[in-house]
Amino acid sequence: MKSLYVKFLITTLAIMLFSFFFAFFISNFIYQINLKEENDTKHTNIALEVAQFIENNPDIKVEEYLDTVAKTGHQIYLVDANGRDQFFGTQFGDINLQDEAIKEVHSGEIYHGMANFDAELFVTGFFADELKNTVGVPVTIDGQSYALFMRTDIELLFNEMHVLFGVLFLITIILSIILVLISAHYLIKPVTKLSKATKRLASGDYSLDNLDISRKDEIGDLATNFRNMTLQLGYNDKIQRDFISNISHDIQSPLSNIKGYNQLLKKPLSNDVREDYAETIDFEIDRLSTMTKQLLVLSSIDHEDYLMRRENYNLKQQLERAIKVYEWQINERELMISHKLIDIDIRADKSLLNTVWDNLLSNAVKYNEDAGSIDIEMADYGSHVIVSISDTGKGIDNVHIDKIFDRFYRADNARTNKVGGSGLGLSIVKKIIEMHDGSINVRSKKEGTTFTVRLPITEK
Repeated sequence: MKSLYVKFLITTLAIMLFSFFFAFFISNFIYQINLKEENDTKHTNIALEVAQFIENNPDIKVEEYLDTVAKTGHQIYLVDANGRDQFFGTQFGDINLQDEAIKEVHSGEIYHGMANFDAELFVTGFFADELKNTVGVPVTIDGQSYALFMRTDIELLFNEMHVLFGVLFLITIILSIILVLISAHYLIKPVTKLSKATKRLASGDYSLDNLDISRKDEIGDLATNFRNMTLQLGYNDKIQRDFISNISHDIQSPLSNIKGYNQLLKKPLSNDVREDYAETIDFEIDRLSTMTKQLLVLSSIDHEDYLMRRENYNLKQQLERAIKVYEWQINERELMISHKLIDIDIRADKSLLNTVWDNLLSNAVKYNEDAGSIDIEMADYGSHVIVSISDTGKGIDNVHIDKIFDRFYRADNARTNKVGGSGLGLSIVKKIIEMHDGSINVRSKKEGTTFTVRLPITEK
């Protein structure tokens, strides 16, 4: 995956290279169409002026004059009809002038080597340091025919090319700016989409529109993470609204019952009816008390900064004490309880696990049939321990099995209708067990339900 920095760097370099070569090709095109002819004409005029000066001044020393001309920034080649030649100025890189060109000049024609130089992809024709890339004019010296070939030296050529280089530079700059703006727009567009999405998110709109999550760079990662965050926030918001709605209903219901039965107690009633109403009020008060305690537990363990107080202790002794707490209810319901506990130490938050066993045993008692049974078993698997708690009450329908650990969820069947409950107990149990890196699952049939808890013996 290419990082955004690398992608931007590569894009910028590519733009610069593309702009340079594009401008170079345009400049070369301008040279081939327009400047090459002008350059040839200019050099031809200079060569004719040199030849005319020599012919008009027969007393001058030609070699010294041509040497002086060469020092002003020219390369000169002088050859007579017999092939005797001389070079003045900087040597040509390639002496490749054909004999036909020399004969053509000796016959009185002008040689246009620059104008007829082969067109190249790059502007090599202008800078080609070759003898054939010159202009040639005839000149008579001391009654003899000579062919004079010359061209501007490369250093002077750069001065002559300032217009062409100016065009090249200007095109490069303008094209680079245009392409960088297009590239920046491409890079910034997904960021703009994310910015708009954050504004919608801030206003409570969790909809997602055309985020570039397919990109393989930091922006793609950001868009993917933003999408996941938005979905999670939307889910959390729904959970929060459901939570407020459920808790409002669950608190309002027992309060309404308490208020209603309290009003009834003000009327003349028989002792039996009065006692029944009082028991109902006590039951609703217990419901509120239990719900309040469970909400406090759930609120504390929901915080990520909750500090678990792990310690080494004997799990068998903890379960035996938990069973002892419910012994009076078990006897009152005429339930039969059997347990197969093993002596084993674990490292865990003792207080939180007390809450787990309290909730599971409370459910086994509440949802059991009168004269039913409760069975508790432990098994040591070396790295972890299994605790199973079974009852013989009404089973849980399969459609509800996957939801019983959701907050405020209560299965609408005979198992839950005959007793009160907040719908928070099992969600608390599951949360605490997961905090210990354990797991819980449930099996239920027509009669009887088993909760199986798996806990690591030592802290991971």
